[in-house]
Amino acid sequence: MPFPSHIEQVLTAYGIRTDTKAALYELYLSLGGEVLEVFADLAEGVTSATTLHPDDTLTIRAEVVRRYLARNHPKWMEGTPTASLWHPRAAEGRASGAAVPLGEVPENALSVVGPDQPRPDGVLILGRNAHFAGRAETISFDIVPKTLDEAIAIGLAEGRQHTIPGSVGETSGTFDSARSLALIWEVQPNVYKPAGERNREIAKVYRRHRNWHLVTLASAILWLREQETAVFILRGAGLEVTHAADPEKPISETIAAHHDRTVEQVAAALGATLVTPSDDDGLVLLDSDVMNHALRQHVLRHGVEGVLWKL
Repeated sequence: MPFPSHIEQVLTAYGIRTDTKAALYELYLSLGGEVLEVFADLAEGVTSATTLHPDDTLTIRAEVVRRYLARNHPKWMEGTPTASLWHPRAAEGRASGAAVPLGEVPENALSVVGPDQPRPDGVLILGRNAHFAGRAETISFDIVPKTLDEAIAIGLAEGRQHTIPGSVGETSGTFDSARSLALIWEVQPNVYKPAGERNREIAKVYRRHRNWHLVTLASAILWLREQETAVFILRGAGLEVTHAADPEKPISETIAAHHDRTVEQVAAALGATLVTPSDDDGLVLLDSDVMNHALRQHVLRHGVEGVLWKL
């Protein structure tokens, strides 16, 4: 789909290449109108905008993240919600997601971390429709450091960066509030673990936040309990089908096993039991939109056993 007509006219008037416009449009869909402001600043720095190549747009995301955190991090520290960084694609560049600060990480979420292990220190952020994938009704839980410099360093670090910028890693899912039903389908890093020169600049803060996977999952479960919601969690065996992994880069058994250990450790620490959902649970899930298309098709063919837990 093209840009809104007034934006298309400006880009055409400046002679922006078709392939550059296509790359810019992809960024605009997921990151919103500030992409165009950063692009305008970029275009001012060249002799002619007609020379801008799709590769020249690669720096835009980083600058959008920097500006986003500089503007919104102080508000989160005050407890004020803001628009999310990532926009649902259906919004076509218009903000409709939210980043909602929930305060410091609650003690009962931090308690899932073992003794003598570092506890992430920062502000817990609830993302509503704020996931990179652009799906509606998503929720995510991130822990953002209290200092802006650390948050920006994490936000610019190498990694997947799927949710709230400034967070080392996140727990995400889909929440059907009308049916009081939620599916947690991801406990995933936003940044790669520092190794050698990779992400060396965030090594210190990463060490403090290295138990993000336990604490964000615990925070998600505790929040959903407060909403009196039935909670389902994707099992490691369901990661491959749900996330439609690249056949050349399949989700390894190690990743699936680590996912299961994380879920089992957090559930045990919270005094919860993981059980296999019933056939009736499967019907309830199918009547909702919490599963994506790939998982839904699997459940229709094979049922929920082996791919989901019920908490």
